[in-house]
Amino acid sequence: MKKFIIWAASLLIVSFLLYFAICSYTYSEGTRSGILLKFSKKGYVFKTYEGDMNAGVLNTNVLGLTANMWHFSVIGNNKETIEALQNLEGHEVKLYYHQKIKAMPWQGETNNLVYKVEALK
Repeated sequence: MKKFIIWAASLLIVSFLLYFAICSYTYSEGTRSGILLKFSKKGYVFKTYEGDMNAGVLNTNVLGLTANMWHFSVIGNNKETIEALQNLEGHEVKLYYHQKIKAMPWQGETNNLVYKVEALK
């Protein structure tokens, strides 16, 4: 029984470390530009900053134009980025981001983690 408990605990620790390594891996990074439509702080346990940006028209269909919505979260409590996003709501912006394979719950609801913003004219 003692060997089983040690084996199970070891498996649990290795699984957690593997999950943490996967969540820390940056799949891609880059920029996106568009009109910032929504920015808010939300969450049940972990309060994170989330936003939606219209990155342009995706395609046309029978009903009309379809918007290309891009959802993102802000990395940590980056006060400068948070204040800039709050002030630029409704304006055209350029967002710098890292895309994770899987974001940890305290990082945000999306895998797109924004760390810098600049206003476009």
